[in-house]
Amino acid sequence: MTTGLGTDDRGLSESTGVAILVGITILVTASVGLNVLVVGEQDTGPPSANFTYDYIEQSRALLVTHSRGDELEAGKVHFVALDRDVTWAQLSGTNNTTAVEPGDLVQLSERNAFGSPVSSSTQVEILYEYEGNRTKLDEWPTGNS
Repeated sequence: MTTGLGTDDRGLSESTGVAILVGITILVTASVGLNVLVVGEQDTGPPSANFTYDYIEQSRALLVTHSRGDELEAGKVHFVALDRDVTWAQLSGTNNTTAVEPGDLVQLSERNAFGSPVSSSTQVEILYEYEGNRTKLDEWPTGNS
């Protein structure tokens, strides 16, 4: 009696199964590798930076120093206080793409682009413009909300 199944059919289905498994393995490996490469090259988010402040009461000025952290673009660092919004570039007289590195400083006073004296109670926020949004980097006096 013949059952209708030849021995060649079984070998063909096993070969097809192995080929499909190898193909799936290659696809999964390629997609994971591509994900690692593409995701690994993306930005990790807005930069972080720490600042130090020196208030000069006699001239009613605030010196802000980028003390440590990421390099920043001068045109993207904003100082917001007293209904004013000025960039590091405006305060330092540089162009917007100038790099602001640790050790660099600017002065907020009525004698520059800030245009107003700073008192010891003036709240100053330092914001960074990143992908169309502003992220708060720091504030002076520290501890304000």
